[in-house]
Amino acid sequence: MRSPSSLRVGLADVLDPRDVRAGSGASASLLRALEGLVAEVVPLSGALAPGVARAAHLASLGARVRPRDLRDPRGAARRAHSAAKLGRPTVAARTLLLRAGIARAGRLDAIVQRCSDMLLPAGARVVTLEDSTVVQALASYPWVHLRDLGERDVARYVTRQRRVYERAHACCCATHWVARSIVEDYGIARERVFTVGLGRNHELAPNPDRDWSEPRYLFVGVDWERKNGAAVLAAFARVRERHPQARLDLVGGHPPVRADGVLAHGPLSLDSREDRGRLADLYARATTFVMPSLHEPAGLVYAEAGAAGVPSIGTTDGGAATMIGPGGVLVDPREPEQLLQAMLELADPRTARRLGELAREHAAQLTWRKVAERLLRAMAIPGVELSGLAEFL
Repeated sequence: MRSPSSLRVGLADVLDPRDVRAGSGASASLLRALEGLVAEVVPLSGALAPGVARAAHLASLGARVRPRDLRDPRGAARRAHSAAKLGRPTVAARTLLLRAGIARAGRLDAIVQRCSDMLLPAGARVVTLEDSTVVQALASYPWVHLRDLGERDVARYVTRQRRVYERAHACCCATHWVARSIVEDYGIARERVFTVGLGRNHELAPNPDRDWSEPRYLFVGVDWERKNGAAVLAAFARVRERHPQARLDLVGGHPPVRADGVLAHGPLSLDSREDRGRLADLYARATTFVMPSLHEPAGLVYAEAGAAGVPSIGTTDGGAATMIGPGGVLVDPREPEQLLQAMLELADPRTARRLGELAREHAAQLTWRKVAERLLRAMAIPGVELSGLAEFL
């Protein structure tokens, strides 16, 4: 039997997998984890050079402008530009780039594909890694990159994604929510679909001296609107009526806020050592992480909170349940009373401490190392020893 350490594995993405700033750094983190398990990881980037990207974009635009668009030129331009980013010329250029990279790479035992709208060469042992399908994204939230697509564009995009799943050796999913869609919406056999989770980009240690006596909530989110920040503020104001000493720390893209008990920290960058230290301190003080997003495909931040021993209040809309596990509470993000009741429930020190311990135990399964091990297990390469690798979620 061969060891996984003998393998050469490709990691394909529409962006450069080595870029820690691309895609929340997920591919870069996964690349490092795979490097610790196999002989070599070959990064395969579909990132187009600026000139190629402009040419593909213009080619797609030219096919979309219609005489009737003159009635609403600004709206037509916005719709055309959004659709062109996912248009056939752009996808074709990225596909050619990835296939050329695979050809240059030589023998690869398998490829992890993080971009499910490009078909890689037939015959390659490909496992996909997905945190949301197109069908789910369209049904869940008005994403900027999808909302202006026409019916034909949507149908074409879904068809491409289905072909990728059908051709893949295995379809790996960040959450059980995505796994259900690949089976139910795309018709992929359940035995070829696996939940592998996502890892944490910010490692935090539990604080053994955490003060649980008074509730201290923490919100972290760049997209204030989608992360439902206004609802958190409104619920917290009502929590303060019962717990006057409660605190709420806001981190990310929040507007200016002046309210009793609220501390606004603005955006904190993981690229900054000082900001990482400030964020670690906030997690060390928090008794509850609260982010009831209007939609959340997965939510790495829930796993980061769990690793710090902090329970989460998350959303039922998306895949947060897999990331939070037993270490928190899920609420309907459009039901303010559910959010209020969850915040009041976790204002109890014993409840918060108990769920925090469960969150820490669950988060131990959500590391990039374990995700990489599950991907290797899903590859099921003949003659490769799989014992000792993390089991699927």
